[in-house]
Amino acid sequence: MSRYDDIKNVLLVLFIPSSIIAGVMCRHMSARVGELESRLQQTSIELAHTRIPLQRDTIHDSIEVVTQTVVEVVPRKMKEALAGQEQTIRDLKLKVQQLEAAQTTKTETSDMVWAEYQPRDSCFSYSDQWADLSLRLKDTTFYYNIRDSLETYLYREYRHRFLWWRWGTKGYQVKIVNFNPHARVTYNKYIKADR
Repeated sequence: MSRYDDIKNVLLVLFIPSSIIAGVMCRHMSARVGELESRLQQTSIELAHTRIPLQRDTIHDSIEVVTQTVVEVVPRKMKEALAGQEQTIRDLKLKVQQLEAAQTTKTETSDMVWAEYQPRDSCFSYSDQWADLSLRLKDTTFYYNIRDSLETYLYREYRHRFLWWRWGTKGYQVKIVNFNPHARVTYNKYIKADR
């Protein structure tokens, strides 16, 4: 064997294991980069959803409809997303791991009404489909009963469309229909576990 053959064999022995190690390392690093990109995208989506204002619309001339993007989180992040609601979940005898989705909606009811005055018992009262108000000056009692009605619809936004075919999931949206004309949805957060 010549010296050239010896060098060639040594290089071959070093090249094969090093190329295998390099290939494994590249594959591992590629998978890790993909995982980190996925986590970064998920985190940026979650942060973006927290800053998205409610989109308002009206149907039937007076019924308010509010649309907001759904916050999708991986199951292990559900506990962080529900921070501050742990006691309520425990009171319901549930565990965070059981939850598929959670929604928080806040409404505000305000209106100006003209009350009827009844001089006999010094009472001012107002009543409609959504509210009953009564003020008795004689015994200084104020009675009120406010009713509200909300309907929530969760729907998927398709990523791709071609003619009548739709496929893929871009994200989810929530539509809240508020039937009380005196009430206004001021805050909504819908969290969905992405399993």
